[in-house]
Amino acid sequence: MTTIVLVGGNGYIGREVTRQWLKRDLEAQFYVTSRSERQEIKDSRVHHIQVDVNDAAAFEKALPEKVDYIVNLTYGSVEALKTIRDFAEKHGAQAIGNIGCNAAVPGFEDFVKMKENELQFLQEGKVRVANYDLTIAYGVDRNDDLLKAVQSGNFDELPPVHVEIVARLLIDRLTKDWLA
Repeated sequence: MTTIVLVGGNGYIGREVTRQWLKRDLEAQFYVTSRSERQEIKDSRVHHIQVDVNDAAAFEKALPEKVDYIVNLTYGSVEALKTIRDFAEKHGAQAIGNIGCNAAVPGFEDFVKMKENELQFLQEGKVRVANYDLTIAYGVDRNDDLLKAVQSGNFDELPPVHVEIVARLLIDRLTKDWLA
């Protein structure tokens, strides 16, 4: 049985990663952590855990002892990254999944630099990091101003990436699926 923790997993990309992984591995158990009480995906193998990743002791207590993969879908908190990296090391994770950003568009420079620093911090640990650099994700379940901007061509220079592709490639990189 594979155990996967998705930190911030109720978000747009997290939901798609969970949906796809549920189909790939019928024995997998998912622990979707969030500070909120949201429970976006209903499935007996998806366990929604309300916990703040910035509270390392609470995070540790809320999750199983053995974890195969942990996916970071948060941003902006070094404390959260430290909790994730330490948890992955302590609990024998095979890899940490991460979404980076390579949007070379004016106005995104600070965000891109922050995501680069986060990736570097995770890579300084002992657990392999599977990263996918993203521009903008769009597709299924997205119905907001960002989708309207993508559809109108405002982000054609990036280019945007369909969320199904983002999820598939992140899972492939985590599990090294191409080696099977």
